[in-house]
Amino acid sequence: NPGPNEFNTVHSIAIGKDRRLYVSDRSHSRVQIFDENGKFLDMWPNIRSPYSLLMTADQHLWVSDGVTQKILKYDLNGKFLYGWGTAGNRLGNLDGPHQMTVDQDGNFYAADVFGGRVHRFRPRPGADPATLVGQEVRGAPTTTN
Repeated sequence: NPGPNEFNTVHSIAIGKDRRLYVSDRSHSRVQIFDENGKFLDMWPNIRSPYSLLMTADQHLWVSDGVTQKILKYDLNGKFLYGWGTAGNRLGNLDGPHQMTVDQDGNFYAADVFGGRVHRFRPRPGADPATLVGQEVRGAPTTTN
């Protein structure tokens, strides 16, 4: 039973508007949450194999799960809200979704490590917005002198 601040295969991080850091602790099957100074705040256990995290502008955390091959939506309290995806090597099936992003048109992209491909999923007209991965939070570019 690993405790807080113990990791096995950190795979992804995401930052919320509240400056909390969400860390996928893949081999411990959980997400750990820290404040901006690294103080442990919370842990969401029982996420089978969190490969990638994506924080959306509407402040939901999306997790690609490498065991279930699903894209999972959570609120920032760790409550599971929604999931989609089917495992397999056919077109549209997920096989190790290791990275994900959303473009300006709302298209969702997932990179399959085992399938050796990138998927693009286009939202269907009239789709329920609660089931779509929203726009990703991106930081403003910075410059150094």
